[in-house]
Amino acid sequence: MRGLVLGCLLFLCALLARAEDGPGTLRLLDGGFAPSGANFEVAFEFSDLKPTPPTVKPPAALAAPAVATPAMEWSGPKGVAARLEICCVGWPIGLGEGTLAGAHLRLTNSTDRVVHTTLSVRIVPREEIHALAFERHAFLIAGRPVLISDTPSRGAILADSPFAPRPLTPEDRAHVESAKGECRGEMLFDLTLPPGQSQTLGFISPVQLPQGSEPDLDFYRELSVGKLFAEAEKQRGSGDGKKR
Repeated sequence: MRGLVLGCLLFLCALLARAEDGPGTLRLLDGGFAPSGANFEVAFEFSDLKPTPPTVKPPAALAAPAVATPAMEWSGPKGVAARLEICCVGWPIGLGEGTLAGAHLRLTNSTDRVVHTTLSVRIVPREEIHALAFERHAFLIAGRPVLISDTPSRGAILADSPFAPRPLTPEDRAHVESAKGECRGEMLFDLTLPPGQSQTLGFISPVQLPQGSEPDLDFYRELSVGKLFAEAEKQRGSGDGKKR
């Protein structure tokens, strides 16, 4: 009997794990996220802010429509903090429907002095990445946009392996290839906040695309991160996950 119960528990755990990693889901990681089945993950890192436990524990994964508020939090000198919010939403793409992720990263300065910090948004391989490019403040893997920033960055630094020599300064356009599939890169932001001010950066990442659909960078540039969040909340409110 005990063996039967244990077997049932293991089966349920396997089903839950499969659901979290199923097509169209977004895995939430420490400091970032990764679309299920993708060969990359996105990681956020500040030069002088450290991760802190979120006030509300986020789920392990999001399936559209869903919102994680917050998904991650950081703190620095007293009065300086950052908060990452992520949504996962169904969206019309071509003749079908896909799933997109939107992320808002909000940095707040509650002090009486000017605050300077640097943010690194990294593409890290989970599986092999043989070609990685950066242009117009977006990362592309094998020519497909995978992370698009709505805020101009200082540029990006790419490398074809963890220990490869890399440029000392970020580039507006860059491309790197790796026969071993070890491409990686980081998009850099120099952020300056006056006393009592905040700044929000937005990012979009495709989670699942309709079969045969390959949206270009212009498609994502026409989207708004705010609209993705609003549509996710609308779909959640409808109770059926369908767009209105």
